[in-house]
Amino acid sequence: MDDNRVKAIIIANGILEYPEKIRDILISRSFTGSGTIVISADGGVSNTLKLGLSPDIIIGDMDSINENVKKLAQAKHIYAPHDKDESDTRLAVEYAAKMGIKNIIITGALGGRPDHAFANMMLLASPGPADMDIKIIDSDSEIFVINDSQKISGEPGKLISIFSLSPYTYFIKTKGLKYELVDERLDLSPVRGLSNIFTATEAEIDIREGQLLIIRQL
Repeated sequence: MDDNRVKAIIIANGILEYPEKIRDILISRSFTGSGTIVISADGGVSNTLKLGLSPDIIIGDMDSINENVKKLAQAKHIYAPHDKDESDTRLAVEYAAKMGIKNIIITGALGGRPDHAFANMMLLASPGPADMDIKIIDSDSEIFVINDSQKISGEPGKLISIFSLSPYTYFIKTKGLKYELVDERLDLSPVRGLSNIFTATEAEIDIREGQLLIIRQL
């Protein structure tokens, strides 16, 4: 296996709607070719094949993989015990991290069981990926976590939801959004950050402290 790969696609076993759209997103972000490793999280191998990709690694307890699909996918299998503390998606992220890869896209992580979808989103906020550029994408959304002030690209009229993952996040200001936050805090529980709207091609989010989960419409 090529040890010079700098990106990883991790495909989970959730519902994968419009795989052709997701593949186009991966291509547009240069997440194909020899510089990218493809990791299927257990039953995510079926979604991997729907994307027209071949897994380099299949990781998990293999309890969700059809035997015919397992034979079709010529990949390295890394087995994990069924009774484990980590999800298969987390094991895939940890595997990529051990390879030194810091640029990761996860797909197939939403839909299906809500507890799995929630766990996959919260994975973005765990200590391990803190120094990684790791995002979840589906056919119309991108999900990621930020811990400091950032500029987020978008398209006027498209939606962006902003949720505090810490007890509160203190905003100095925002710019480029219809509903602005200025010198105030966004608490963990209320849904005030739901369905904001881009008014420019870039939103500035200037925070003093806290952690945010961002869901951006593509």
